[in-house]
Amino acid sequence: MSTLFRIHSDLRWIIVLLAIAAIVRLAVGLFGRQKYDRSSRLLTLLFSISVDIQVLIGLVYFIWQGIEHDLWPRYRFEHMAVMIVAAIVAHLPARWRGAPEITRYRNDLLIVLATMVIIFVGVALLPGGGSRWEPNF
Repeated sequence: MSTLFRIHSDLRWIIVLLAIAAIVRLAVGLFGRQKYDRSSRLLTLLFSISVDIQVLIGLVYFIWQGIEHDLWPRYRFEHMAVMIVAAIVAHLPARWRGAPEITRYRNDLLIVLATMVIIFVGVALLPGGGSRWEPNF
């Protein structure tokens, strides 16, 4: 079980790196008035997929830990609910696939930023909150 928790804990850094890369790429595309290209689409997709994987691992851990230890504290339910909302928000860029480039860049950038804010809120709900953002490698 600790291996699953460790994977769930360490995957957040991949999500942070993908978010930073996506934010930089989308901002460059937005402010440079560039054509919406494959790299922008790929970074946005990889970001949402990584959030999905994180939520899936978290759900497995939540259920497994709850059944194994009869441990269902309120903060875990709150964390899970907020992270599911983050995963839903991360998939919103699919809604404006046919929109003009500038709209796609703007909306995708705002969605990645909003998703990260939601994730920070979800992590802050856990015991230790902000200290969880310190690397533990």
